[in-house]
Amino acid sequence: MIKTFQEIKDDEIGLVGGKGLSLSRMIRADLPVPDGFVITTKAYGAFARGDVDDDSWADFAEKLLQAFENLGTERVAVRSSAIAEDSPNASWAGQFESFLNVRRDDLLDSVKKCWDSAKTHNVASYADEQDIKSDELALAVVVQKMVASEKSGVAFSVNPLNKNTDEIMIEAIYGLGELIVQGMITPDDYVVDKNSFQILDKTIAAKRKMMVYENGENIEEDVEAHLAEEQCLDDEDIIKLAQIIIDVEKFYNTPQDIEWAVEAGSFYVVQSRPITTL
Repeated sequence: MIKTFQEIKDDEIGLVGGKGLSLSRMIRADLPVPDGFVITTKAYGAFARGDVDDDSWADFAEKLLQAFENLGTERVAVRSSAIAEDSPNASWAGQFESFLNVRRDDLLDSVKKCWDSAKTHNVASYADEQDIKSDELALAVVVQKMVASEKSGVAFSVNPLNKNTDEIMIEAIYGLGELIVQGMITPDDYVVDKNSFQILDKTIAAKRKMMVYENGENIEEDVEAHLAEEQCLDDEDIIKLAQIIIDVEKFYNTPQDIEWAVEAGSFYVVQSRPITTL
């Protein structure tokens, strides 16, 4: 019921969902993806049907915590991965629960909450809109090593504003990326030419808030005044990130919507999905 990213095969989307398969493919291609594992749809199915007795639940919990230990980290991100999720025709971003900086003691509870989010009215309504059957909503859960994000954001391998396939757009903020995903803060915008790596445009926003992990919690705090209106990523880092974005797009051979984070000068791709708005 648990598969590491390295163990997942390309034909196992029915077990690991769209997000789980995407992360597995990228890490096996040596793209900069934090390590992790997937709790398969079989586990969700047993949970949803109520087929889990005390002994089997204890066995599952033991294996889950061992997989966590094998990552060699103190904190993880816990995210949903539905079979129908992140397909070229639909984006499920924000429909399911996700949890950042989850510690060992809270892992099992976070996984349960992730499973429970598949039963909400919002998910049912969106599935109906997309003409997705209930059996396609079988939910896997991605557990991924947490990046201690100093800066983070999203990036598009095609400029989503003018549909220019020769331009990359990068959005950047300080701290964890949750505030940008939820639309709670205006990020810096950088536009880069794919061929020359020339930075074509910069829009620097007043990034006065950021989310950080502190004293066991994800909290909002003020950005230092002298940093708030400065360029979040310097030019060298913009180019470095643009190169990674191109690598991801080439790997998938289709435009990508990417969530990224930087820790100690290293960039990581924490999620990538097809751009559905083109």
